[in-house]
Amino acid sequence: MCADNVPRTLNRKSLAALRKQVEPVEQQAFARFLTQWHGLDRKRRGLDGLLDVIEQLQGAALPASDWLRRVLPARVDDFQAAMLDELCVAGELLWQGCESIGPSDGRVALYLTDHAARLMPEQATIDDELEQQIQELLSDRGALLFDEITQALGAFPNDVLDALWRLVWKGHATNDTFAPLRSLLANGDKSSSKRRGSSQFRSRRRTRLPGSEGRWSLLGRRSGETVSVTERQTAIAMQLLERYGVVTRELVASEGVPGRFSGMYPIYKAMEEAGRVRRGYFIAGQGAAQFAAPGAEDRLRDQQQNEKDPTTIVLASTDPANPYGAALKWPETIDEASRPQRSAGGRVVLLEGQLLAHLNKNATRLLTFLPPNEPEHSVCRAALVKALSANATSTEPLYLQVIDGQPAHESLLGAELVNAGFVRLRDGFVHRGPKDDGPGKRE
Repeated sequence: MCADNVPRTLNRKSLAALRKQVEPVEQQAFARFLTQWHGLDRKRRGLDGLLDVIEQLQGAALPASDWLRRVLPARVDDFQAAMLDELCVAGELLWQGCESIGPSDGRVALYLTDHAARLMPEQATIDDELEQQIQELLSDRGALLFDEITQALGAFPNDVLDALWRLVWKGHATNDTFAPLRSLLANGDKSSSKRRGSSQFRSRRRTRLPGSEGRWSLLGRRSGETVSVTERQTAIAMQLLERYGVVTRELVASEGVPGRFSGMYPIYKAMEEAGRVRRGYFIAGQGAAQFAAPGAEDRLRDQQQNEKDPTTIVLASTDPANPYGAALKWPETIDEASRPQRSAGGRVVLLEGQLLAHLNKNATRLLTFLPPNEPEHSVCRAALVKALSANATSTEPLYLQVIDGQPAHESLLGAELVNAGFVRLRDGFVHRGPKDDGPGKRE
C-alpha cells in the first residue's frame, strides 16, 4: 500500500514533465492556427453548419453588423440572415443584447438554447419606470407583438420602442427573429436592404416602426433551473477552449469574463488534473499559464505554413479568429491617431496568420504592417492588394483616401492598386467590385 498523496504527487510530476516538452510557437503561428481552428478554410453549409458555427462562437459579444455581414458569412457558405430566424423559431437559438453601439448597431451574443443559462452574463439593473412596466408585462403574458405591448401600456409607441431597446441592451429582452436587428442596422446603412439575407418583403402596415418587428419576450432561466457560480465558470471555461483551442490570460481579459483569468485559473487547474486539458507554454510572448483543449496543442505545433500557395483572408477586426488586438498586441504604428481598433465594421487582412493591414469601418483608411525586407515585402504587398480588390463589392465599395496616415495618392501602393482594378480619383482610389457579389469574400 502507499500513502494517499503518493499518486497525486506522481500525477503532478508527470504533468510538470509534459509541460516542459512543449516548445512555444511564434505568435503568427497562433494566428494561423486560429483561422484553421475556426474552419475558415473549409466553410460549412446549411442550418446544421450554422449551428456548428454558433456552438463554437456562442457567448461572444460581437457587433450585430459584423455577425450578419462578415463573421457568419466567413464560416457558412450559403449564409442568409433568414437562417437565424428559422433557428430562433425552431427553438434552437436565441440572442441577447450586450451593449449599444450608437443608434444603429450594438453588441449581441448568440446562444444555443440549451447552453444559454450557463453562459449568459448577469443582466443590468432596470431603473426606468417604462422599462419596468414592459418587463412586468412580458413576465405576466409571455411573448408579445410590439402593438400588443403598446396597447397594454397605453404609452406612445416611440417611447415604448426606445424603452424596449434599452431592455435589449441591458440583456433582459429578446426577439423571436433577427428582423428588428436588421432594421436597426438599416437605419445606419441605407444600402443594407440590398444585402444578401435582408427582409424579403416590404411591410404594408403604415404604423409599423422599424426595429419593432417580431415577438418580444424576456430572457431568463427556465422554470426551476438554477445555475451555481461554479457551474457557470466551468461552462465559460469550456466555451473559451471551444472557441480558441488554447486559452491564455490575454484572451480571457479580452473576453471580459467576470473574475478575469484569476477566476478561471482554478477551473482550468482542476480540469488539467482530471486530464481534460493540458497546461504549458504553447504561445511565445503570452503568460506562462496557458491551457489547451485535447489535440489543440498538437495542431498548433504541427500546422505548416503554405509557402507555395499562401492563404490571404479578410476578417472582421472583431472576429474571434483574429487574435490581434485581443490575445496578441497590434504592431507598433508611427501615428498613434491611426492605431487600429477591434471596432464594428473594421477589417484585417491576414496572410498565413501574418497581419498585413487594418481597414477602418468606412473603408477609407488603410494601415499596413508590411515586412521591411525583400522578398517578403513584395510578396505581402501583392497579397494585400489582391485581397483588397477581391473584398470590394457593389454594396460595400472600398474608397481608400488615407494609407498609413498619408493621402492615398501619395502611397507607393498606388500603381498596384490601379493594376488590381482600383480607379484613381482626385482624393484616393475606389473599387466598387463586381456586381452581384456578396461581402466577406475570401482569397
